[in-house]
Amino acid sequence: MLLKFPTKTLSADPQLDATRAHFDKYGEALCNAAGLLNGEAGTARVLRLMSRLREASRLDRATRRRLVDLHRLLSLDPISDDLEPDLSSYVLLDPASREVEELCLLTDRLFDLLVQIGELDDDQEALTLARQAQDAA
Repeated sequence: MLLKFPTKTLSADPQLDATRAHFDKYGEALCNAAGLLNGEAGTARVLRLMSRLREASRLDRATRRRLVDLHRLLSLDPISDDLEPDLSSYVLLDPASREVEELCLLTDRLFDLLVQIGELDDDQEALTLARQAQDAA
């Protein structure tokens, strides 16, 4: 059983809050999916990411990169360096199986989170520009 993310305290970073909420809800399933595709290394990757999210005060660039890398793993997108998954077990999966369906849903949800994080970036940038214009006036 994975530890739950604290939900009583919110950070000043809405992107971190959204990511923590996502991993609170889907963290265990993401661990299982990454483990299915990349064995113990995949599971360990998600657990490290979750640990990093628990300790973070904001969603930094390195954590965002890890989120993108996780999405690439789940979507079977070619990954470079040491993050290359061992897809030999993938041939054992039936495309019509429940596991593959769950994997696809998790991948879509993670993509939605990445889009949400990007939109929050745009909102924060627009707010900053509005404040600068107001200060200049």
